[in-house]
Amino acid sequence: MTTSRLVRSMSPGGRLPASLAAALALGLGASSPADEGPADPPTSAVDRLVREGWEAAGVSPSSLAPDGEFLRRAYLDLVGRIPSLEEARGFLDGSDPGKRAKLVSYLLDHPDYARHFGNLWSVALIGRGDQGNSVDRPALRAWLRTQFAANKPWDEIARELITATGPNTAENGATNFAMAHLEFDAVPLTSVTTRVFLGQQIQCTQCHDHPSNDWKQADFWGINAFFRGVRTREVGRVGAGGAEETAYYELFDDPTDAFARFDRRDGTIRIAFPTYLDGRKISQGTDADRRKELGTFVTEPGNDQFARAFVNRMWGHLMGRGIVHPIDDFGDHNPPSNPELLDHLAADFEASGYDIKQLIRRITSSRAYHLSSVRTPDNERDETYFSHMALKPLTPEQLFESLLTATQAHQSGAGGDSDARRDRWLRQFTFTFSNDEVNEGTSFQGTIPQALMMMNGDLITEATSCTPGSFLKDLLDEARRRGASADFVVDRLYLAALSRPPSSTEAAAAQAMLRQGPDGVAVMEDIFWALLNSNEFVLNH
Repeated sequence: MTTSRLVRSMSPGGRLPASLAAALALGLGASSPADEGPADPPTSAVDRLVREGWEAAGVSPSSLAPDGEFLRRAYLDLVGRIPSLEEARGFLDGSDPGKRAKLVSYLLDHPDYARHFGNLWSVALIGRGDQGNSVDRPALRAWLRTQFAANKPWDEIARELITATGPNTAENGATNFAMAHLEFDAVPLTSVTTRVFLGQQIQCTQCHDHPSNDWKQADFWGINAFFRGVRTREVGRVGAGGAEETAYYELFDDPTDAFARFDRRDGTIRIAFPTYLDGRKISQGTDADRRKELGTFVTEPGNDQFARAFVNRMWGHLMGRGIVHPIDDFGDHNPPSNPELLDHLAADFEASGYDIKQLIRRITSSRAYHLSSVRTPDNERDETYFSHMALKPLTPEQLFESLLTATQAHQSGAGGDSDARRDRWLRQFTFTFSNDEVNEGTSFQGTIPQALMMMNGDLITEATSCTPGSFLKDLLDEARRRGASADFVVDRLYLAALSRPPSSTEAAAAQAMLRQGPDGVAVMEDIFWALLNSNEFVLNH
């Protein structure tokens, strides 16, 4: 009896006990020693500053990541999924010494780049939870994708998000950012605006002065006053059946006097007028476009908070940890681990005209980005200086897209490519794997529901079944046409799931299972299932 058949006979829940046994049998998690990395990436000012940080901290960097590890990392970071088997083979078989830089350029121009960054920023801006009928999440995501596809400068994107008015439709999807945070007199909008665009967590000063930096209660309400008068309204239309229905929601600014009342702990009530964090004020009357003024303050040249916040967030996305950590908590209480590096990247980003793709190229061409995630005795305790690549949990969207890329599950079965089935699976993943925090996770937090979904969920069941249209069925058909041996099948399984060939130990164990099992198809399904449930698959390393 094969592993999966044995597990099913033991447990009505499916394959729960099998993952550990299969992972041990296949030796999952270790990169192939033969998968050697390239020559050192070119040095730069970023390399010099990172190296100075290592030297000051007394740590030494890990070795460079093998090609397979770098390939998978770049795909997950830049397009939100692992490479397909064909993409992996093409890169790993290439001998061009500059292929890593060329891969990054290829991925930045790939349609999935804009899709991925649209997804990332829609989560950063409004989270994953239900925001109510007035918020059109797909419209915001579509608008963001358009901006990233055009490589629109970050200051223009941010300014439009802060100041947008009008319908919340896809062409004007930026309005959904403010619409998602208007409750309680725009208190949430105040907090998320300063946190996302300036890296400043001033939300605790809503009720009291900050205990460990210079932010005062009046600073919070001074920003809040810029948002007083922001309103939404429903716009109707007559539907095909003659009944009135909602066409869209509209965001607009009611030209009221702008001020915010707030209670001090001493029992007094204070008034705050629109005042930026550095003390600059605007007109208190109805003549001022308050959000436009705020957008100018936030994004104007020379505002180092704005550039530093985005650079740190991008560094955190690519490296697994910000130079300031957490990524959106700047202040004297939380200094950067390498202030010179942060200042250099921020100045370069501003000088480039806030060119997002250029910033990504700067970071991904650095030696630090090319390092292995395997720690050494010289850096095993380093969590701060980027002497090795951090392990990054896949977001729900990355995990979902990677499973579809590896398995073709959405194309399997008699129904073919079903949008309804894909949407249902994605909803399951975002519900199970998301805590709805409007921020990025930097550590792996596995839960029992997540493990059960990966082991026995609808998508995994479909993904690891040899049904028409699936990756496994195509692989089996190709192997039979070629008259290929077990090593061909095992090699393709590893490339599809882990973007690398198996080590000699892994290959020998898997081939033995295929040869000895009474049902080769079932054994192939079990091996693939074990690979998809390994830590190497669910983590970006």
